This record gives sequence, structure tokens and C-alpha cells, in this order.
Amino acid sequence: MTTAYDLAKAEVGTVEWAKGDNPKVVAYFKDSGNPGVTNDETAWCAAFVGAMLRRAGVKSTGALNARSYLDWGTPVDRKNAQPGDVVIFKRGNSSWQGHVAFFVKDRGARIDVLGGNQSNAVNVKGYQSAALLGIRRPPKATAKPAKPAKRPAQIAKPAAQPSPAKEAGKAAAGGLAGGGLALAIWALWADAAQAWRDFWLWAFSFIN
Repeated sequence: MTTAYDLAKAEVGTVEWAKGDNPKVVAYFKDSGNPGVTNDETAWCAAFVGAMLRRAGVKSTGALNARSYLDWGTPVDRKNAQPGDVVIFKRGNSSWQGHVAFFVKDRGARIDVLGGNQSNAVNVKGYQSAALLGIRRPPKATAKPAKPAKRPAQIAKPAAQPSPAKEAGKAAAGGLAGGGLALAIWALWADAAQAWRDFWLWAFSFIN
């Protein structure tokens, strides 16, 4: 069964747009239960985790506060952390701000995590172990995996327009073809008329 971590790995490379809002990031908000956010400037690390969990059929906190995951799932000791566990870090000296992502590897002084809004992108990045607040294991999937929110359809490319020169060539060719047929019919008529005149000249030669 596809896990939230599997889905998260498939999103690596998604970035915020310099101009406008990346619809993939906006979809993270919608799929995490926050459809009111329609830009990619709002902090979206919790939206990313929530979207991946819900897409995998796992209940999330539905919140955009990273620390909301401290009371979610099952607590896990750092030494027992597994790829896909949810890791929560504090951010600076704030008592409420934080960062949440999926555990990848413990490197001692740093912990590698896969998450969103990491330097404005989805990637794997190392965070200071000293900032670790907790590690939680996701519960088992209890719902039907949610389909990702639909992104705007791509604008269809306009149908190729025929070249004016090419169309003129076609018209000319058609004109020549039509003219050739007319000439052929006229030639047949002329031959028949000449034959008829020759017959009467021959007939009148006997009268004279």
C-alpha cells in the first residue's frame, strides 16, 4: 500500500513560483483541509505533511501549525525512528512556531527530513538535532486515499493554421486542373465540328 512517505518522495522538486502561485502548493493546502489558502506564500510545511497523510488515507491534524503534530500519532524514541515517521522541530526561540516533515535519517548532530517549504521547496534537508521537539509514528490508514486536488487544466494549443502560400499553391493547382479539363472538352468538341464540316464539303462536291 502506498504510504504518505511514498507520496512525499514523488513530490520532491516542487517549488514556490517567483511570479504567481504554484497550483501544486495550493493543492497541498486544499488536501490538508485548508482550502481557504490559495497562495504559496503562507508557510506550508504542515500543509504538505497533512496533504500527504490524507492522500494516503491517514488522518492528519488538519492544522497549519507544525507543533499540532506533537499530540498526534504514536510517540517514537529517536533511536527507533523510521523513514516516514513525522518529525517536529522548534523554530528559533518561538514558543509556538516550528517545522514538521518526514524522517529520513539520523546523522547525529543533524536529522535529515523530507518536507515542504524547506527553502521554499519540497526536498530532503538536515535540521539541527538540538531543535528536535518530537517524533511521531503515523496511525494506520483508516480512510480511502484521497485524490489530489485538481490543478488548472493546461490551455490547449491552438490548431495549426494553414500557410497562406501553401493555400495559394493549392488554389493555383486546382485552377490548373479545372482549366485542363475544360481544354480537353473543348478539343473534343472542335474535332467533332471539323469532322462535320468535312462531311458536308464532301457531299456538296457531288452536287457541283
